[in-house]
Amino acid sequence: MSRPRLLVMSEAIEKLVRPPETEFDIVRLEGVGDRDAFLRQHGAGIAAALTSGVERFDQARFDLLPDLRLIATITAGVSGIDLVAAAARGIAVTNAGDLNAGDVADFAVTLMLAHAREVVANDRWVREDRWPEARRRPARSIATHRVGIVGLGHIGQAIAARLAPFGCEIAWWGPRPKPEAPWPRFDSLDELAAWATILIVAARGDDSTRGLVTRDVIEALGPEGLIVNVSRGFVIDEPAMIAALKDRRLGGAALDVFDREPIKGSDWAEVPNVLMAPHVAGVTHEAFAAVFAGALDNIRRHFAGQPLLRRLA
Repeated sequence: MSRPRLLVMSEAIEKLVRPPETEFDIVRLEGVGDRDAFLRQHGAGIAAALTSGVERFDQARFDLLPDLRLIATITAGVSGIDLVAAAARGIAVTNAGDLNAGDVADFAVTLMLAHAREVVANDRWVREDRWPEARRRPARSIATHRVGIVGLGHIGQAIAARLAPFGCEIAWWGPRPKPEAPWPRFDSLDELAAWATILIVAARGDDSTRGLVTRDVIEALGPEGLIVNVSRGFVIDEPAMIAALKDRRLGGAALDVFDREPIKGSDWAEVPNVLMAPHVAGVTHEAFAAVFAGALDNIRRHFAGQPLLRRLA
């Protein structure tokens, strides 16, 4: 019996997920120059693909993969996948779903607390021997903040649950009401930003959320406001955010993600009041083990004719 053909988008993904060659006929794209030309020649018969979610799967690429029926993604984001085109072709798409939501939420709250309580600046103050000269100015109590969460999916809900014990007010906005949510939903993102002192972006990162946090949203958050992003960099109008930070029209930013990654950190040297991390919110041993095993499990489920988990399309 022939093994099902599995397309693996990179050597790194293969090493992480480790699909057994005893189970699958693995088609590798690592080192391939013209990927479309390669798939035009070898794409027939490929029934499933294993991806990080950023690699391109659009109408044109689907034309090169006539037998593709599953795209299994190891992350929550699916910015490279045209979900509408996939659904129209009967191609299932799965992602990490809630498997790493708790760890991402932990990091979002960590970024918020570190920035709001000026942890890095206080560390620098001590290291620079400035403590004997004077104390730093007092920070604002976390309990007095109004935290607006953009997107109340798995990660957004986990963020809200973690913040509730701090005593701060919590509200959210997303494209669809969730009557079961215990936190109030604003009618628009602009209104949420105008109300909030801290805006945490946890929306799903795909074409529907590209540029969601506009210049107007940033302006509404204002010169005392803090924006935290654990979604995708392109969800925020990054040039508008940088300009607002430089002009002090936005109080601060704590960012785990950027529009084009990896960034050159020195390019941000003149951008004030920014706390940055290299896209690590979901990077824990436990989360990695769960999402990699989850992707492989869905591939096996697909070929066994079993229901898929965390299905998006």
